[in-house]
Formats: sequence, C-alpha cells, structure tokens
Amino acid sequence: MEEYKYYVGGEFRESKEKIEVINPATEEVFAKIFQASREDLDFAIEKAKIAKKEWKKVSFKERAKVLREIAKAILDNLQILAELETKEIGKPLKESLFVDVPLGADCFDYYASFLESLQEEVIQSELGIDLVKYEPYGVCGVYLPYNVPLMIFGFSCAGALAAGNSLIIKPSEYGSLSILELVKHLDKLDIPKGLINIITGHGETVGKYLAGSDTDIISFTGSRQTLKKIVAQSADNPKKIICELGGCNLTIIFSDADKERALQNILGSSFMKQGQMCIGTSLVLVEEGIYRGFVKELIEKTSKIKLGDPFNPTVGMGPLPSKEHLEDIHRRVEKLRAEGAKILCGGKPPEGRGYFYPSTIIEVRDVIYEEFFAPVILIKSFNKQEIEKIIGQNPTGLVTQIWTKDLDKANDLAKKANCGTVWINTFAQMTSQTPFGGIGESGWGRNLGKSGFFEYIQHKHIGIGFRRSPVEDWFGV
Repeated sequence: MEEYKYYVGGEFRESKEKIEVINPATEEVFAKIFQASREDLDFAIEKAKIAKKEWKKVSFKERAKVLREIAKAILDNLQILAELETKEIGKPLKESLFVDVPLGADCFDYYASFLESLQEEVIQSELGIDLVKYEPYGVCGVYLPYNVPLMIFGFSCAGALAAGNSLIIKPSEYGSLSILELVKHLDKLDIPKGLINIITGHGETVGKYLAGSDTDIISFTGSRQTLKKIVAQSADNPKKIICELGGCNLTIIFSDADKERALQNILGSSFMKQGQMCIGTSLVLVEEGIYRGFVKELIEKTSKIKLGDPFNPTVGMGPLPSKEHLEDIHRRVEKLRAEGAKILCGGKPPEGRGYFYPSTIIEVRDVIYEEFFAPVILIKSFNKQEIEKIIGQNPTGLVTQIWTKDLDKANDLAKKANCGTVWINTFAQMTSQTPFGGIGESGWGRNLGKSGFFEYIQHKHIGIGFRRSPVEDWFGV
C-alpha cells in the first residue's frame, strides 16, 4: 500500500498520523496520506517567503518557461494522474483522462503564452512618465476541492504563479493523491525550493492553520460553509480572498428550444462527475406548454445512465466520495419527499458495496434554490411572466443555461441573470482564456483569462517627473 508524503520547502515529509484513502467504489483502503502539523505549515510559510523573493525577480518570459514545464509534467504523467483521481474520487476515468487533468495542464500553457506577450504599462503625460508595475501579493494559500483537484490546480495556481506568488496548497483529504503524485515530478524542476508546497490533512486542523496564518492571499474553491470558517479563522491575519463557491445553477428550457440538444446538455450538466460540478445544473425550469413531454423524455434518458465501476468505459457514473456524503444526500432527498416533492426517478441508493447514488430527478411545486452537489436535480414548470423574477431572485447563481431559438429573448435574460456565466444553447463553453467566477453568494473574484492573472497581482504606480509637479509654488513661499 503506497503512502504519499506531503511536500514542504522542497522536502518530502511524513508524520506519525496517517489518513486512510478509501476507494469509494469498493470501500477498500488502497493508500495513505499524512496529517501535516502546524510546525510543517510554519516551515512551509518560512520557505515560501524566501522563494517568493527569488520568484518575484524572475522575468515574465522565464516564468513562462517554468509554467510550460509544469504543463508538460502533467501531460507526461496524464495516465497515472487520471487513474489516481478516478480511484480516489470515483468519477469515470474518461472524465479524468480526457477532460479534468488535461484542462489543468492547459491553464499553465495559457498563462505561459500570456506572460510571453505581457508588458507592464507606461503612461506618458505632460508632467512626466508613469510606470504601472505588476507586483505579486507574496505567499498564496490555495484550497483545492476534492472533485477536480488538478483542474483547479490549473485554474488557480497557474495564474498565481504567473503573477509571481509562491504557493501553499491544501488539497481535500478526499482528493489529495493526484497533486501529491504530480509534485514528485515538479520537485525535479529548476525552481526555488519552497515555491510550491503541498500540505495534507483534515480541514479542521491544517486547513484551519492555513486560514489563520500570515499568508498574503487565499484562493478557495469549495462550499460556502467552509468559506465562512476560513473568513473567521483569518480574522487576526486579514488578507484578500478569492473564492468560487458553486450555487444553484438554473437551466431554462423555452418551448421553442432544440429539445434533443437541451436534453443531452441537461444530462451532461447534471450527472457528469456524479453531479459534483460547481457548474452543474441544480434546477431545471421547463416552459409549461412542453413540460410533461419534456420531463417524460428526460426521465427515459436519465434512467439509462449506467452506475458502476468508474474504470469501466461503459459506465456513466461512479460513486460519491464518502459514506457520509452518500448518507447526507439521501437524507436531503427524503426530506424533500416528506415535504411533498415527487421523486420521478432514482432517489434510493442501490444495495451492495460502494458509495453509489443513482441519477435522480425530483419534481418540486415551488422554486427551491438548492445545490445538492450530487446526481440529484430539481425540476419545475414555469410561465413567461415569472421567469425573470425566478432568475433575478437566485442568490447563488454561478452559471445559467438558457435554451431557446429566440436569441433576443435569451440575450435579454442573460443580462438580467445574477451570475458569473450565462450559456445560451450550450453548456461548459469555457477555455483558459475566459474569466470564471461567481457573483454574490457564489464567490468573489475570477480565475482564468487575463482577469485570473490580475486577481493575483497588486498594481504599483511609479511616477517619474520631468517638469514642475502640480504642487510646486502652491503657497508662493
């Protein structure tokens, strides 16, 4: 059984306390990670502070070379990294192999290209020349989620490194292995020791320590409940926090939509990764004139999604990450049933080993802005008079899908949607070049695109005067 050490200050370390890594499909322990200590974190921060001074001096083009080396390290080890994510997290291998891990690498390649063409600003005026320098914050604490750890490593860390920051990365205890495997290869790169640190362990210990530490900026991807703890724990050492929290994402189907395409995209946005996607659909709203027929077809297609071994290429969904998650989801489904909601399909975990939950559709009478982060979606009919209100009152919209052939109507609704991304007649249309993040209760700040670089830098203005300043001889003395 392999044991994966954490990585601090350029050293691989272990502790006496071990955390078992369970294969959620079989419930078998297949690896172990170590619980890092407060002393380990202090050591990591000390080394990260030294590394940030060295890294800050490195030119944009030299940083770009390192980013390309990181991307290459990911792709050179794609198979094993993808297999580890599938075995530890439970998502089908085709998702890890063809989508999640490659996207992480693509982010590093994108920011390498971004740096290669980046120039700091020079502004000339009648008074002189003004320089705008791009300064890093310093040490960046990064919390990775369990569902797509290497993808979010790319989303957050590529921009942070490009901007000149050093990193202390805290992966979820349910999704640590791929980043710990990758760092074995990153250790071979010619970069400052302490530039990239990986600390593992439970959120209530090392995660809490990181939030309260004297890092300069935090990037967090996860739940709102955890963010509240991070904000509270960072009160004595306040810092900028960039966060992406998911939310209740709406998919709106108008009667004139291309129904087959809409159905296929609902399946993908609802049940890929067992519904554990921050951009996944939470609530499907179908215009009342086509509601019954559309729901019937959706149930038929949903019921055909195969549940099982995520390494089996014919399987559509694997298990949830833990028994606790499985039990919590089923408890919430039963609560809705008791309150009068109707289970249209799924709604009951199968017997046998593994933390499996079937693709589930629940018909609700009233709009419920709730994210399950599981293969569970809510569905309801709507009329044209109420849809703007439904969209406008969503407090947690990260993304919204709108399906209609009337692009004027779709564009008008997109402008009114309180969310960071709107997809019209599509889903997951995003690249490393497009900014990504939430609005309101779905998060602060952006990753990806040029926005994802500037989130991790501070602008410094240097004014060089060639003429009299605006205040010379102000008092005439």
